[in-house]
Amino acid sequence: MKKIYLVAALSAAAWAYACEPPELSGTIFTYYRYDLTNKEESYQEGANEFGVDRVYVNVKGAVTEKFHYRVTADVGREYDIYYTYELVQDPVSGEYSLVETQHTKRGGLGFFAKYAYVDVRDVIPRHSIYGGIEKTPWISYEQNEYWGWRVIRKVAVSDRNYATSSDLGLGVGGEFANGLIQHHVTYTNGAGYKNPEDGLSGKAVAYRFSLFPLVSNEAWAGLSVNAFVKLDNLGEKVPPRQEDPALGPLADGAKNPVTIYGGLLGLKHEFVSFGGGYFMRSRGEDVDPVPGLANSGTSKVEGNIMTAYATGHFRVSEGMTLHPLVRYDMREPNKDKDDDERTLLIGGVGLKFFDDKLALIPNYQTESYKVSDEVSQTTEDKSIDYVYLHCQWDWM
Repeated sequence: MKKIYLVAALSAAAWAYACEPPELSGTIFTYYRYDLTNKEESYQEGANEFGVDRVYVNVKGAVTEKFHYRVTADVGREYDIYYTYELVQDPVSGEYSLVETQHTKRGGLGFFAKYAYVDVRDVIPRHSIYGGIEKTPWISYEQNEYWGWRVIRKVAVSDRNYATSSDLGLGVGGEFANGLIQHHVTYTNGAGYKNPEDGLSGKAVAYRFSLFPLVSNEAWAGLSVNAFVKLDNLGEKVPPRQEDPALGPLADGAKNPVTIYGGLLGLKHEFVSFGGGYFMRSRGEDVDPVPGLANSGTSKVEGNIMTAYATGHFRVSEGMTLHPLVRYDMREPNKDKDDDERTLLIGGVGLKFFDDKLALIPNYQTESYKVSDEVSQTTEDKSIDYVYLHCQWDWM
């Protein structure tokens, strides 16, 4: 499937170039990382490395005034998942059980087609109609408008795998009332641009609604109230459940639609950018209640994310700007489990040069979590700590 995407993206780029000389641009994300994690927490203390996180190459252009296109190649790190199995003896009963453990192995740099879509404009007034591997409603919006430091970390919704930044499908986005309201809706496969589609896994509908209450005020036009919802696994096909003597036939297999929903208060100002949001993830069985199955036909909140960040903007000299930044995320992956919160704290300073085409961002990141001891029934705080020097280079 990745090869098909690659051929499609290259073919689209070749066709676009034949129509009109396109606009070429790109972005490179690199970093140097030093591990500060205490030896008792990680044997990697003192480990350090240079790395390339992302390389984007963009081809943008227009065939006519209303018919635009974009193709973006994404070169990023690939990760392979593999499993190991071990027989473990219960210290009380003496019985053995087979324990499966999932591992992630970092691979080389891989090539992906992140975007490959057409953009038909103003068929609906002040709206665009998208088709292809397109941007989804939330992630690029939050990143470009408020967070602004993808080179350091993805926005929380993407970082914690609540949603993907692009997917294959159709979309419509635009504005009303001279920018007072902006919105964007997509209907996609739901798998994300890096994963193969499965026709039985259902589809995804995502929608963003943004209100700019002070759009007519030049100083505060960037203040927004935003809402986001994503319905995933819609129409998922699963094998039918087996007939149960106590419950009777259960011919229609249970479906498990996933709902992501939340909102963000954002501010984009000359001197500061700010974002504060809260998002939840719920899963339910899209079937009629069945006697004896308590959770059938219900929806259950699985986890949530809180995120808040701010960036200052100060001009130091001609062609150089200074941007102190801070971010705090809190994630609760399992609402049914106590003391499993994970928190992320980022603090740093961004230095931008040459009309913001080059950025150097020294920063510190610490991710805290709790480890429970079931025997002593105590909980211990742990953390993973890094110092980074990130670099972002934008070229045209």
